[in-house]
Amino acid sequence: TLYMEFFKSYGADVHFYIPDRMKEGYSLNEGAIQKAWTDKISLIITADCGTSSVGSVKVAQGLGIDVIVTDHHEPPEILPEAYALLNPNRHDSMYPFRGLTGVGVAFKLVQAISKMIAVRNNLTSDFCHLSSNIDISSYLDLVALGTIADVAPLTGENRYFVKTGLRLLTEEKRIGISALKEASGIAGGEVNVGSVGFMLAPRINATGRLASAGSAVKMLTTEDREEAMAIATYLDRTNQERQKIEAKIKDEVRELVLKDYDSGNIKVIVLASKDWHQGVIGIVASKIVDEFYRPCILIHLQEDGIGKGSARSIPGFNIFEGLDNCKELLDRFGGHKYAAGLTIKESNIPMLRENLSAYITEMLREEDFIPEIKMDAEIGLEEISFPLLKELTLLPPYGVSNPEPVIFTKGLSISEPKVVGKDHLKIKVKKGRTFLDGIGFSMASSYNNLIKSSDNFDVAYTPELNFWKGTYGIQLKLKDLKNSKQ
Repeated sequence: TLYMEFFKSYGADVHFYIPDRMKEGYSLNEGAIQKAWTDKISLIITADCGTSSVGSVKVAQGLGIDVIVTDHHEPPEILPEAYALLNPNRHDSMYPFRGLTGVGVAFKLVQAISKMIAVRNNLTSDFCHLSSNIDISSYLDLVALGTIADVAPLTGENRYFVKTGLRLLTEEKRIGISALKEASGIAGGEVNVGSVGFMLAPRINATGRLASAGSAVKMLTTEDREEAMAIATYLDRTNQERQKIEAKIKDEVRELVLKDYDSGNIKVIVLASKDWHQGVIGIVASKIVDEFYRPCILIHLQEDGIGKGSARSIPGFNIFEGLDNCKELLDRFGGHKYAAGLTIKESNIPMLRENLSAYITEMLREEDFIPEIKMDAEIGLEEISFPLLKELTLLPPYGVSNPEPVIFTKGLSISEPKVVGKDHLKIKVKKGRTFLDGIGFSMASSYNNLIKSSDNFDVAYTPELNFWKGTYGIQLKLKDLKNSKQ
């Protein structure tokens, strides 16, 4: 969407092509190049892909099509000989910030082009027909969407992109964003990292997982309110369908893990099935990693014996490097530290599981398989105040590499535990004369019995402002709790 809007603003004849996830995969492919040649395209600019597309770039060049690769994924040893290859993670890159996402790299390209045009307009009349008055900061709503959706580190440039972009998303200046917020049930509301990650981005992504991603581009670029609303409603329905498919696969995967794996000895989860939808196995893999805290690869098996897989990992293990160590077993692979995609013959899957497990055993310690909560401060409950919360408002946006602060308080009494919603734990905590409410999302089934057994707890939490029935109050968002040591 960013590229489309930018180049159209300069009068370029521009088209977009998003590969079919199931039939073509994620990246540049020869079928797409042949279509571009038929359509008399002279330049292809990739977005969020292409770093590994050595053969495809060569095909394009043979047809007289220039290729500019813009990407952020980990590069292979041999790079495609494109007209240009922009990737902050190139081994020879001098760029000071490697955390850019695909849309972040795209924004840097249009930023550079805008600057070049502005400079040349001042030096010569050759570019006078090109306007240099385009405010490229208006694209930061798109950059924020993509940066959050790709779970990128919210530090460096990304912090600025997201903080500025969230304000634009809240203002709803883009018709498609306004429609998407309405379909998501947050019309007119403030947009934060959570609402992008759990409300907006899943709906944008769902159509690409189950059908064609082109409809999301049309929604974000249209100037027609009715068209935008129709597409947003379609995306919402598609997302609901995605959730049902995902839940079914997750239940099957959990059953297999619990049945066939000894959680004490397993180092990696590698499972495959012909019945799993290729478009959602990446999401399921992420949830399995969250629950079992092991790297996970889920593979959709095709009728021809080829498997298309999605890999996710834990903080201590670089899954891209792990796959690179097993590359002789793979037809293709690509990705980055925490997420990757792969193509593999069904017959090689057992060996992949065995080799990857051995590699992980060699690289990690036993404690690397234990989830950690890193706490920022131990303070008394009486110190949690409105002035403290005001200071904490300087720290967002929170996300990878900039997590929300976690505070630790010992020896709290807990009362009135109850389950709210599906599995959320609501409690009251007390120390001396100080009482505060606490909410633990998805914690009721794990902690309710523990709370009933004792009233003296050490609690890890993030304090936050809560608005309820017209009144502001302080609430503790629970991270973990345990019986205090006597």
